[in-house]
Amino acid sequence: MSGIYFHIPFCKQKCSYCDFYSTKDSNGIDELVQSEIKELILRKDYFNHELVETIYFGGGTPSLLNIYNIIDLLKCVRENFNVSVDCEITFETNPDDLTIDYLKGLFDNQINRLSIGIQSFNDNVLKYLGRRHDSSNLNYNIEIAKSVGFNNISVDLIFGIPGMSLQTYLDSLNKVIQLDIQHISAYSLTIAEGTLFFKLRKQNILKEIDEEDLLIQFNSTIDILSENGFNHYEISNYAKEGYKSLHNCSYWEDVNYLGIGPSAHSYNGISRQWNISNTHKYCSLIEKNKPFFEVEILTRKDKFNEYIITGLRTSKGVSRNFVMENFDKEIVQHFIKEVFSLLNQKLIHPYDDRVVLTRRGILISDFILQRLYFV
Repeated sequence: MSGIYFHIPFCKQKCSYCDFYSTKDSNGIDELVQSEIKELILRKDYFNHELVETIYFGGGTPSLLNIYNIIDLLKCVRENFNVSVDCEITFETNPDDLTIDYLKGLFDNQINRLSIGIQSFNDNVLKYLGRRHDSSNLNYNIEIAKSVGFNNISVDLIFGIPGMSLQTYLDSLNKVIQLDIQHISAYSLTIAEGTLFFKLRKQNILKEIDEEDLLIQFNSTIDILSENGFNHYEISNYAKEGYKSLHNCSYWEDVNYLGIGPSAHSYNGISRQWNISNTHKYCSLIEKNKPFFEVEILTRKDKFNEYIITGLRTSKGVSRNFVMENFDKEIVQHFIKEVFSLLNQKLIHPYDDRVVLTRRGILISDFILQRLYFV
């Protein structure tokens, strides 16, 4: 199994919290698509004919592509890779872009999973986040997607937003549940360097939500979604039975993936690769057949850290037996020591031979990962 990710970096406006690589200059969409097609051809042997079972269009805003762009990209994938007949193909969208004709175009070209960036049903929250849509047509967007034929729909929500009350968040959560969809990604707001929110915090204009209030919103998310048939299978992801994001699971389960486009990352079990984070330079280097990515060969230490950071994100956690059987004595001793300490602090809990983050542990997962990293 393997997966292909397309990064489409264009955005009409930058959200206040977003630290993904993106650009407002969308004049070069066609040029980027042609460069990504060339990259696909250049890297057609990356999987050594391994079956491609997931394709994911992320961004940025993939729904700024026209249908012909999408047709060209998918055609190139199928011509150069061994693609499964039931390949999961996910397409991230902004609600404002979802006309019935556009949705029909996606569906007719074998896009079979939609990810819609709702974030909130509250217009004041949406404005604060820097989103370009409002809440007026969100229900309609979902209904027309269903009418076209989509039966695997995911939406994004954000909690832990400064100044947002618990009730405001729960109103959005309950409205999403009423949409009768299959998957919800509920993210705790992260203030990342380089974002508008980071600058505002540095200027003491923005104050982050209290940890206890954040924990209440997080626990409410888990409990309410569980009561409504959603399985909490990863830190931020909840799915009804049979509707996990197969592509995202590949990142957490040591599956090979190829990232196409500026800033996209690739992994093949031996190395990690990352493309240059500049659309113009990326296209220019592709055109000139010059190197457009960097490579890092993974050491045993790197592979241990990869296993920890990916495994602990999921409800499966990490296997103590796997660590003891696959890594050096020094790494194993470090792991056992830190696991005992984290167990005593009730930040992780045992499950068969595995250890899994507790609810409180999930909210401070960065701290836990730093403890478990072998440096």
